[in-house]
Amino acid sequence: MTANQRIMIVDDEEVMRDFLLEVFAESKPIGAESGEAALSLLEQNKVDLIITDLKMPGMDGLSLLKQVKEIDSQIKVIVVTGYASLQTASDCIQAGAADFLKKPFSIAQIRNAVQEAMK
Repeated sequence: MTANQRIMIVDDEEVMRDFLLEVFAESKPIGAESGEAALSLLEQNKVDLIITDLKMPGMDGLSLLKQVKEIDSQIKVIVVTGYASLQTASDCIQAGAADFLKKPFSIAQIRNAVQEAMK
């Protein structure tokens, strides 16, 4: 990540959202508590990468991923979930996700996923 690259963290769990905002604090990330909030924030903010939870009330991470790709196909999206299945991972990758991580993940794993996505 370079200093001018922006990350958005989308997770309905405040603890996870705050954790990821702290991990990527150097890039001044934006936090959103839902897919709908993320889309609203995208209207006013340019982001290069979105880390989104899969299971959220309202719009889930897969729906968010699809809408983000329609808005700007250059935005990288990493999907994280505590409910991983092969089918879900496949659906996300087919929809254009840069990566799919199962919770819990380490700081090194999420940083590596972000670095790979931004190459």
